[in-house]
Amino acid sequence: WLREAENRDGLAPRPEDAEPGTVQLLTIHGSKGLEWDLVAVPRFTEGELPGTPNEGYTGWLSFGSLPYEFRGDKAELPVLEWRSATTRKELLDARDAFKLQVQQRYEAEERRLAYVAVTRARHSLLLSSSFWATQSKPRRPSPFLRSLADDGVLPPLPVASEFEENPLDPETNEIVWPLDPLGGRRAAVTWAAEQVRSATPDSAGAWDRDLDLLLEERRRRLAASELVGVPTRVPASRFKDFVTDPASVAASLRRPMPQRPYRATRLGTLFHSWVEERFGLSGATEVIDALSIEIDEDAETAELEQLATLQATFAASPWAARRPVEVEREIHLPFDGRIVICKIDAVYAYSDADSEERFEVVDWKTGKAPRDAADLEQKQLQLALYRLAYARWAGIDPSLIDAVFYYVADDTVIRPERLYDERELVDLWRAAVGHES
Repeated sequence: WLREAENRDGLAPRPEDAEPGTVQLLTIHGSKGLEWDLVAVPRFTEGELPGTPNEGYTGWLSFGSLPYEFRGDKAELPVLEWRSATTRKELLDARDAFKLQVQQRYEAEERRLAYVAVTRARHSLLLSSSFWATQSKPRRPSPFLRSLADDGVLPPLPVASEFEENPLDPETNEIVWPLDPLGGRRAAVTWAAEQVRSATPDSAGAWDRDLDLLLEERRRRLAASELVGVPTRVPASRFKDFVTDPASVAASLRRPMPQRPYRATRLGTLFHSWVEERFGLSGATEVIDALSIEIDEDAETAELEQLATLQATFAASPWAARRPVEVEREIHLPFDGRIVICKIDAVYAYSDADSEERFEVVDWKTGKAPRDAADLEQKQLQLALYRLAYARWAGIDPSLIDAVFYYVADDTVIRPERLYDERELVDLWRAAVGHES
């Protein structure tokens, strides 16, 4: 079955919507980003959801496990403070604290998994749990299920099973293995296979056209890019993804995945808010709230230190002493039948050598500068859109507007040698996503 599944679809979850009237069986991980009219989540029971960790709560201290410090995701994992321990007691205390952090992280991940499960339903959600399955002792309902009952979302749950021993007949779970993959259809399938083997190749039959139509329908289902429409509103920050990697954008549109608020994103949001306040302009930038389980006190301290460094760098930059004419200006740019959302960080006015008034669009960046010329070529598309949007909004000739990146962490100003004009941007867009007349 695995070999057949791999040949057919690469074991990937199907991206297209389910056909009406069908029932789909998926793991919770495989259901991320999808939605159904009715979703049933069975076995909402302790030991199932949340499950029992394979390595317990000892983390990398269990035999044969790779120490967390050697893993690529070490920044997200608990840290065993063994280096600072000078006595056996301090080492044991550090171990206990580490095990508690591992347990809390595992429980948080299981809670996220349960959140994914219960938010897949468009209209109706069925959650079920049972005291008995195949074990010899009854189990309790999941703490997630109990919390829903405690909050009044669900009716009160039974306190205990009415049976002292497992009431299920043990023979009801007996199966013959391996199962016949064809089951009761074996005779019919065997007969059909013989008919195919004995048929004359390339002979057209009564069902020839129907088969062609079915194969074409299958081809179109597998051509996922044909099933995704380009949204009406496109953020300028994603424009480069549409024109450089449309397949990945199509995949994300077909199967949108929830994202946790990353620390770098939060840091950038805090910095932008600080710039707004510095210039005395109230903007609409929202500070992304992080869950307490995701950003602890140490992380917040490090974050504030990074923010202070960015603030000091900006305060010493050429932009600090200049008064912008616009800060955090959001402009909706009509663009080839779409609307491009441009959130411009700042616009400055100045006079050139001929005393002609000019404008400069500045995009603050708290991340890393472009790796190479090709990376800059893609990133400058955002600046080109900002220039076009501000020119349209303010009624200014685009040739009088410059646009630059300021990478605050590196204290680096990057001025593209040239910016695409409107015709070039439209040509890029149409080449990538097509043109709808």
